[in-house]
Amino acid sequence: MLNIRSDNPAGRDGVLKSLALPDGTDMAYRDAGQGPVLLLVHGWAASGRFFDPIVDLLKQDFRVIIPDLRAHGQTPAGPGRPDIDTLADDLVVLLDTLDITGAVALGWSMGAQVLWSLIERHGADRLAGLVVEDMSPRILNTDDWPLGMASGMDTAGSQRALDAMRSNWPAYAAAFVRHIFSRDRASRDPDLIQRVLVELHQCDAEAMAALWESMAGQDFRPALPAMSLPVLVTWGEASQAYNPATSRYLVDTLPNAQGKAFAQSGHAPHLEQPEEFAEAVQQFASQVQAGVTHPENIEGSFSS
Repeated sequence: MLNIRSDNPAGRDGVLKSLALPDGTDMAYRDAGQGPVLLLVHGWAASGRFFDPIVDLLKQDFRVIIPDLRAHGQTPAGPGRPDIDTLADDLVVLLDTLDITGAVALGWSMGAQVLWSLIERHGADRLAGLVVEDMSPRILNTDDWPLGMASGMDTAGSQRALDAMRSNWPAYAAAFVRHIFSRDRASRDPDLIQRVLVELHQCDAEAMAALWESMAGQDFRPALPAMSLPVLVTWGEASQAYNPATSRYLVDTLPNAQGKAFAQSGHAPHLEQPEEFAEAVQQFASQVQAGVTHPENIEGSFSS
């Protein structure tokens, strides 16, 4: 269950830490547990607290670093318009300041774009492996790219979304939140939907629009074949954001990738099947950080 409480901004692990970025923005992050490092990078309009359901499970074996990206959670947007490349540069500052190398990084949704940008801009030397959670290397669909957003969103549809979020962010957030989960999740767990919606309402509409524009402009397809580090691609079979074929494309295109599907999840398996998702991440990260060049294939599906 998502553990979001307004009187506990740090989530489950005590005092929220902060790091001064080069432009003066204070990045908030949590640092839980001990051992090999897992870096958890959240999605658009979310925060590090969205990982609360898996932090307690992962910190038993790992040191888990959970930042709030710029313009999310407890980290302000800072000067200028936030974009994917800036968020990637911020993560490099975080890793370098904490003197972290050999981390396994998990990117959920937009978080995967941020990590792909980090690798493109700074190389993969700081990372031992990557977990991608339900994301496409290009989110907008074209005549020759049908593996963007499952809704079929194209450039015109993206502009309509931008207009809607700028004109009435609360209404847009209320419509968006249901698409994070499998279709029946709202009826089965309305409290979860409401807690997530409260978080989304705290986001600044213009900052979210700027980041959406940046996401929509990204195309990481040409970069994928050169990303040779071990990758675990995860997805929800009931995702309303991206079709399972999108994640299977990543498994086929990345040179050292394996896949794991979660049959009862939508766009956020770490929220809908947290125990099973944490188990898959633990297994993959343990193999990678033990120096296994080609981790044992864990491709399959968790259904319970």
